[in-house]
Amino acid sequence: MNNNFEESSSEESGNMVEAITTGVFHVPVDNQAPDSNDMINIYFKNPSSKTLTANFLVEFSSPGVAPGVQNPEISSPPNGNWTVTVLPHHSLLIVVTGPASPPAFGTWRFSFWGDIDRNEKKNKLSVEVIAGRIFGSGPDLAFDDAGATFPHGLFVDADIEVTGPSVPVPTGGIISV
Repeated sequence: MNNNFEESSSEESGNMVEAITTGVFHVPVDNQAPDSNDMINIYFKNPSSKTLTANFLVEFSSPGVAPGVQNPEISSPPNGNWTVTVLPHHSLLIVVTGPASPPAFGTWRFSFWGDIDRNEKKNKLSVEVIAGRIFGSGPDLAFDDAGATFPHGLFVDADIEVTGPSVPVPTGGIISV
């Protein structure tokens, strides 16, 4: 594949894309007692001398479903994906919250594609996903949750189906699922 996109062989509309992903992970309620996990930060780093762009998909399932019951998954944005552009030699922080209480509690999966891959290279973006407890009014984390921290080296390759349009991350960099 030359352009990172491959037509899906299924009857559904959408494209299969080569991506990197955290895989599915659970963010627990409590972090360091008595604090709770109330946000997830996505950090992008552009070490290159050119502007780089990546798309990403945020998938979330609510907590509190009884064992053996299937829990519906929601994506943000619905029927699409987010796009970020990172300037040369810059970093970018995106804050993600969910509908649970506390806002990061639940099951998550983050997938990324575009000017990014699993191996950190000079001409590619690096990414890190960290759940934790905000410090003051945020967006800095007072505590990160070691069980819900994904440095770039922990991402795995995945082929995912992408449907819908790419949507720029809102001004201010806050995404609510």
